[in-house]
Amino acid sequence: MDLKELYNFQAKRHPWETARFKAVQKILSPYLFEGIKVLDVGCGDSYISRSLFHHLQSKGITAVDINFTDEQIIELNNLSCGIEYQKEMPVEGVYDLILLLDVIEHVKHDRIFLNNLVGKYVSGKGKVMITAPAFQSIYGRHDAFLGHHRRYKLKELEKMITACGLNVLSSGYLFFSLLLPKFVLYKFLNTGKCPEGVGNWSRGKGVTSLIEIILNIDNSLLISAASIGINIPGLTGWVLCEKRG
Repeated sequence: MDLKELYNFQAKRHPWETARFKAVQKILSPYLFEGIKVLDVGCGDSYISRSLFHHLQSKGITAVDINFTDEQIIELNNLSCGIEYQKEMPVEGVYDLILLLDVIEHVKHDRIFLNNLVGKYVSGKGKVMITAPAFQSIYGRHDAFLGHHRRYKLKELEKMITACGLNVLSSGYLFFSLLLPKFVLYKFLNTGKCPEGVGNWSRGKGVTSLIEIILNIDNSLLISAASIGINIPGLTGWVLCEKRG
């Protein structure tokens, strides 16, 4: 969750968040191992890192977000172990896996940022997992509220990634079922006046579970289709890549 949307670290999770976590877990599970070193850039409330690596006994997770307050870091340290929280990027160090989950769209000079990140922090065959909001045509009020400079087509992400010294291992979209509602509500009807996004979810357990099941099926189908070269459009684009050479 973006820290702009955060109201409480113990708040009820939006089904979009839990479905996104399960999708990332499905994509990354073959690449997780004991002793892995991970840099989670723009980690927000670090929900994904806390959930993704908890089963590993040995790991080194550094979670960075420039919007952290000292109080938030203290609260996060009380919630989890094995994660080091920072407001600034590490001075040095190389990592087996870099997470850029809904981060690159916040950066004005995205290619320069990614190129520097790869050159400084990615190990010899290190992996980088990137997710980003898809399709500039549906850029809306919530994008502006979160400080997004742009949305991406998958080919645009892949082109930038290749130019920054990375090879694409797999890629695709997520949340096909949300693409049309997003277009209609936020673009065509110009609604979406509530900026709190996923940070203020208050629906009941039944509704939450039903939506989560639908989104999980949606994402599983899209990931499976992408594995055989069929990229079905969705609200989020993702690319898993590896440092070249």
